[in-house]
Amino acid sequence: MRTLTIASLLATVFFSMSSHAQDGRPASADKAKWLSIPEVHARLESAGYRNIEKIERENGSYEVKATDPAGRRIKLYVHPQTGDVIDQRQRDAKRDKYDSGNARNKQRNSADCNERRCRDDLPLQGNLQPAAGK
Repeated sequence: MRTLTIASLLATVFFSMSSHAQDGRPASADKAKWLSIPEVHARLESAGYRNIEKIERENGSYEVKATDPAGRRIKLYVHPQTGDVIDQRQRDAKRDKYDSGNARNKQRNSADCNERRCRDDLPLQGNLQPAAGK
């Protein structure tokens, strides 16, 4: 009986200590020092990124989906206190709903069409003839 009590007490202590172990995420006190999402957005815009969307707190950093200055869709990992880009990866075009890889968007003037919206009432470049019946 005594060994069972000691074993259960040790198991309780062991499992309670493992729940307090570091899991790679910053402590809750450090979260107070994190930049706000609007601050991260402003820093990325000033660095030349555009079409910034979906800024999330993930695994101790901000995860951001944006377009880099070269026009590629990328996923950024941003340091939460400094706003510096830690890592970036090119987005998979098949999974990106704002991908401008189709032929119709490539033919449009960039002032009239971007990854988020496209004006269908404007003619395609090189096709300046009015529609039949008008």
